Amino acid sequence: MFRIGLVAILALAIAMAVTNPGQEAHKKAVYTAMATDVGTSGMLGNFAGAMLNDLDLVPYQYHNYLVFSTMTLKDEVVSVGALNNVWKSKTDKSS
Repeated sequence: MFRIGLVAILALAIAMAVTNPGQEAHKKAVYTAMATDVGTSGMLGNFAGAMLNDLDLVPYQYHNYLVFSTMTLKDEVVSVGALNNVWKSKTDKSS
C-alpha cells in the first residue's frame, strides 16, 4: 500500500512539473487581467494584454518552483501558476 501511495505522489509531482506554466503565460494572464480591471474587456482586453506582454513595461520577476510557479512585483505575489493555469492574485496593487 505504501508503494502505491509513493508512486501516485511521484506521478502527480511529475505531471505538475510538466504542466508548470512558464513566464510568458504568467505575463499574459497578469496583463490581460490588468486590462480587464481597467474596463477593457473582450477582444480589446486580449489585444491590450498581448501588446503589454510584448512591451514588457513592468519589471515582474518569475519564480519557478518546479511543481508550481509565481510572479512577483516588489516582493508582492501577483500570480500563481500550476497545471497549465495561472491565477492572478487578489492582492495585486499594480492594477
